[in-house]
Amino acid sequence: MQTFHTTKAPSKDITLRAESILREQRKRDMIQSAAVALIVLVMLCVILWLIAILPTLKESPVIVTYQAPPKIEEKPVDRPDLAKGMKPKPASSSSSMARVIATTSEAPVTVPMPDATAEPVPFGIDDDFNAGFGAGDGDGDGGGGSSFFGTPRKGKRVVYLVDFSLSMESDVDGGGTRIDALKKELTRSVKALDEKMNFNVIYFSHNAWTNQTEGPEYANKGWNGLNQTPMAPWYPASANIKANFEKEIVAMPPQGNTAWYPPLKMAFAMSPPPDIIYLLSDGEPRDYDTVMDELEAINPTGIPVDTIAFELPGTPARYMLDISQETGGKFSLVYKGKLMSGTAAERYTTMEWDDKE
Repeated sequence: MQTFHTTKAPSKDITLRAESILREQRKRDMIQSAAVALIVLVMLCVILWLIAILPTLKESPVIVTYQAPPKIEEKPVDRPDLAKGMKPKPASSSSSMARVIATTSEAPVTVPMPDATAEPVPFGIDDDFNAGFGAGDGDGDGGGGSSFFGTPRKGKRVVYLVDFSLSMESDVDGGGTRIDALKKELTRSVKALDEKMNFNVIYFSHNAWTNQTEGPEYANKGWNGLNQTPMAPWYPASANIKANFEKEIVAMPPQGNTAWYPPLKMAFAMSPPPDIIYLLSDGEPRDYDTVMDELEAINPTGIPVDTIAFELPGTPARYMLDISQETGGKFSLVYKGKLMSGTAAERYTTMEWDDKE
């Protein structure tokens, strides 16, 4: 006889509890699956990032090449190297006949060029101040330039150091005075400056002053070369400013005696430094030894100083020649109303001219 066993159906509460447990289980499984998927995704991203960044971290070999520096030709020096502190000696008669070695292009050898002695040129300082001399509107090719007593220079900043001591009131052959001739040429040179240039005028006697100095005792109120150097400003060469300078130059009176150190120190201290410096004087300065002893220190960049000895040959002219040679500038001389340069001017720098004057 076959026996059949039957089970009693579970109660409703048991069924609901079982379904609740099942839902919780499924929920945990989904959360775990999502977490595992997120972890795997992060790991894949890290692996891909490492694959992308590792090649850049690898050190590449550096290839070093060497090339010998090009040989640089030394810049020709156009002035003698004078021993520092050496007392100046009058030029011998043979020095005026020395020939200059010159060349206009690079070549294995240089050839001597014949002396091109400048003949004395009258510049007209009579009562009418006729001919005059100069270079018109400057000598620059767009870069600016100036000319003063027949000495042309290229540059964008020029400063004139001009002697306004009492000796400049002396008469000269042909009429007029030294100061009249100076004022005429100075105003002509300033008026000819290109408007793109900058300039200033430093007057001097025993002290140095500019148009900023209040009168009438300009010389006594000027700088004596001691303590801090006053800053002389640059002025643009506009028509209005040049016209104002012309009025100041014409009205400026000569005063006092002669010292060269204050104007030179003021010029070298200008900022930015000048491209062109003209120094004109008619006398023997009281501070020549100081100037020569300290010239290298106050002129560290080696700005050339063009000197003009005015109507006083001999030792004073020799001192002017020394400054131009020491700085690489040009020397010229005005004597008896005639302008000379080169060996023609140097002939007047010997001591034999001291007795003649």
